Amino acid sequence: MTILLENTAQLRWQTDLSLLLHPMKQRVIALNWLVADLEYHFIDNKQPRAITAWDTEELYAIVPGQELYDSVADRDIQIIWGAFCGIAGDIPNLTEDEAPYVDGNEKLWAKPEAFQLASSAIEIVCCDSSLTLVKFRDESLGRQFLEIFSDGKIMQSSDDMPQR
Repeated sequence: MTILLENTAQLRWQTDLSLLLHPMKQRVIALNWLVADLEYHFIDNKQPRAITAWDTEELYAIVPGQELYDSVADRDIQIIWGAFCGIAGDIPNLTEDEAPYVDGNEKLWAKPEAFQLASSAIEIVCCDSSLTLVKFRDESLGRQFLEIFSDGKIMQSSDDMPQR
């Protein structure tokens, strides 16, 4: 199930992971996260001013769920671009062609139901500071998410997606 959050008053800004992850905290911390194609900035004045686990010169970062959650909890961080893939168990080694990405990824709009990684249980895709796609393999988790973020829209085909 793919859910689009765009132009919602339920978030302080459209890519606000602090509010977005809170209702699914237990599921988030149970997964390992592959973080790729990331650009972000802090809106708050708290320290530290970097997230060491995310900041890598590598193709992607691997972040345990608890660390991912703690990185954004009670912080004002705006994600400009970012692919967050939650995986149960070990994260596979990926080549550049296999790594998830956001900026310029036409597949996100053409096939909104498709996951970038076959092993992802949850994917969170932050696009251009303006919208967030949240994908759940387990549809019941998606339904629970929609109970909290009722402004979310289920995306099933390219016809449902906003024009990019």
